[in-house]
Amino acid sequence: MVALGAFLGIIQMIWALLLIPTHLALTVIVYRDAKRLSQTALGLSPFLWLGITFSLPIIGMLIYWIMNYSSLSRDSLYKL
Repeated sequence: MVALGAFLGIIQMIWALLLIPTHLALTVIVYRDAKRLSQTALGLSPFLWLGITFSLPIIGMLIYWIMNYSSLSRDSLYKL
């Protein structure tokens, strides 16, 4: 039983070592892209997008992408 606990502890450490850098990378990528855009969705500042993606990494990134790059973005609606 001790061996199983040690194995699960190692798996948890590996998971954390993969998850934390990925979380931070998504946050930095969204922040840099928001700084690059002249007008982000809803006029939110890049720092606010950083907070959203830091709080909700995957969901925040998807919301950012949908609002700025998908066919639902404001720019694509003006092209119609």
